[in-house]
Amino acid sequence: MRKIYDTQLRLEFYQSDSKMSKKLEKMSELLQKDRSFLEKIAEDFKTPKGSDSGAKGMTIEQVVRVSILKQLCRLSYEDLYDELNDNISYRRFAKIHEGLVPKKSALSGNVKRISPGGFEEINKIMVKVAIELGVESGKRVRMDSTGVESNIHYPTDGELLWDCVRVIDRIIEKVMEEYPDMELEYHNHTKRAKKRRYRIVNTSSKEKRVEAYKDLLKVSRATAKYSESCIGELKGKAREGFIEAVVYKDELEGYLASLIVIINQAERRVLNDEKVESKDKLVSIFETHTDILTKGKRKTVFGHKIQLSGGESNMILDCVIERGNGSDAEYFQKGIDRLEAKYEILPEEITTDGGYASSDNYETAVGKGIKRVLFTKKCTSKIVELIKTCRAYKKLKKFRAGIEGCISAAKRSYGLSRCTWKGWQGFQSYVWLSVLAFNLNILAEALLK
Repeated sequence: MRKIYDTQLRLEFYQSDSKMSKKLEKMSELLQKDRSFLEKIAEDFKTPKGSDSGAKGMTIEQVVRVSILKQLCRLSYEDLYDELNDNISYRRFAKIHEGLVPKKSALSGNVKRISPGGFEEINKIMVKVAIELGVESGKRVRMDSTGVESNIHYPTDGELLWDCVRVIDRIIEKVMEEYPDMELEYHNHTKRAKKRRYRIVNTSSKEKRVEAYKDLLKVSRATAKYSESCIGELKGKAREGFIEAVVYKDELEGYLASLIVIINQAERRVLNDEKVESKDKLVSIFETHTDILTKGKRKTVFGHKIQLSGGESNMILDCVIERGNGSDAEYFQKGIDRLEAKYEILPEEITTDGGYASSDNYETAVGKGIKRVLFTKKCTSKIVELIKTCRAYKKLKKFRAGIEGCISAAKRSYGLSRCTWKGWQGFQSYVWLSVLAFNLNILAEALLK
C-alpha cells in the first residue's frame, strides 16, 4: 500500500538562507496546516486491495509537492530530476530526504495521476487558509476570462490532412510488421501527401492550391479505406486473443473518425467555398477537445476559455474551465454560485468587465445580497443603481483592472498561456496546477513580508 505521508522526518536537515529557500519553507508550512487534501488525492493512486508487489514509490505528499515545485519553477521533468538531485532546498520542500530521486519517467507518471479535482481541492484549502490568516478577506471579488492554448500547431486543412495520412500510415505499417500474415491491400502515400502539403503552403496561385487540395483529399480518402480494411482485420486478431490488436484498432478508429471530419470540412471550405461553423470544425487530431476562441479582432486562440475570480490579495479564488466559446455573461452566475458553495465566500462588492453586463446578472447580484456590482461599460441606469457614488465607481474600476495583471503574471511565470499536457483531463489538471502555484507564491510572499 502506498504511503500517504512520512510519519517521521530527520531531525537535522540543511536549510539555505536564500530568498527562494525561505519562500519554499513558508509554502511548506502552508501545505502542512491542513493535509486533508491528501486523502482525496490518494484515491487517484489506488491499487487493487492486498497488492504488495512492486516498488513502494513516492508518497502522495511527495507527488503533490514535486508537482507544485515543477510548475512554480517552470521545469521540465528532466530539469526537475536534476534540480532535486542538486538543490537541497528543493529536496527539503519535496520531502525527498534520503535515497535516490525518482527518475524523470516516474516523476511524470506520478504527477499526471493527480486528477483536476485533486489540485482544485488543494487550492480550496489554500484559499481558506489565506482567509484565516487575514491575507484574503473575500469581501471584494473581480472576475475576468481568458484563453489558454492547447499544445497544437496552427491548424489549416492541409496540415490536418497531412497529419492524418502520416499517422495512419505509420500505424498500419506497424500492424503489418506485427502481423505479417495479415492480408491487407495497402499503399503508403506519405511522400505524395507531403508534396501536396508543401505545394498548398508555398504556392501563390489559388488554382494550383485547389488542385493540390483535390489530390491531397484523394490520397486522404484512399488512406481512410486502408484504415477501414485494417480495422476489420484487427478485429479478427482481437477475437483470437491478441491484446496489441485491440490497442492498434482503437488508435486507428480514433484517427479515422478525425480524418472523416477533416475531409468533410476541407471539401466544404476549399472546394465549395462554404463557411463552416466553429462547432463543426476539428483543429487537431491529437487534442480533439480543443475549441476555437475568437473575441473581436483579437488573435484567435485554439484552446479553452477559463474564468478567473480574484480577490484583494491578488490570489485567484476560483477557476472555471469551460467548453465552447460562450459569452462571458453566461458564466457570471456560475462564478458567484461556485464561490458561495465551494469557498463559502459571498462578496460585498464584485466587479467585471463589460462582457458580463446583463440585466439577468444584475438580478442575480441583487438576489444574492451583493451591495455593489460594477460592469465596466455603459449599462442601463437600473444596473448602475448598485453603485451609489462616483468615488465607489472609480475605486471598483481600478480594482477590476488588477485582474488583468494577475492573468498576465500567471501566463508569463506559471505556464497558464499554453497547456503542455495531453487530453481534456490533462488540460484541466495543468490549469489548476498553474493556479495553485500562482496562489501559493502570492500567499508565501504576503506572509514573508
